[in-house]
Amino acid sequence: MTSEAAWNDTFARAKSVCQSTGLQLIDPLIASVDGRPDCYWVLDIASSTDDRLGMGEAEQEETGQIMLHLMVRRASGINTPSALSHLKSMSNAFRAEKVGQTPQNWPSGLFYRGQSTNPPNLDDAGNWYVFTLMVDYTYQDAMEQTP
Repeated sequence: MTSEAAWNDTFARAKSVCQSTGLQLIDPLIASVDGRPDCYWVLDIASSTDDRLGMGEAEQEETGQIMLHLMVRRASGINTPSALSHLKSMSNAFRAEKVGQTPQNWPSGLFYRGQSTNPPNLDDAGNWYVFTLMVDYTYQDAMEQTP
């Protein structure tokens, strides 16, 4: 299960990058299909698992992958170097302890790991090209104990 701490930090980092680059960040659960710009980001949680760190332990460890999709409208005039520059800016947000003024430091127990990208398939039919940045993360926290 993806924790609220991991989602909120990821969204805040991605939103900070979008504000500095002038692109929109869209939460797929509340996205509107109408009026989308020629280039924008969509944040997606690809997968996550969590388990106790050891038998009988109260500490949990969640591992997962964040997927950020840069959506580029076909024939919009946005070129490959521009798209790659947007990918690099987003990648840097998950390599630095702080991004701009928000968020502040990573939440305690959250660590961003490796990254990978998936380029668009130029043979795909449709109106959009999708560049995907995948960021691996680990989040450790303690389960609430009931007396």
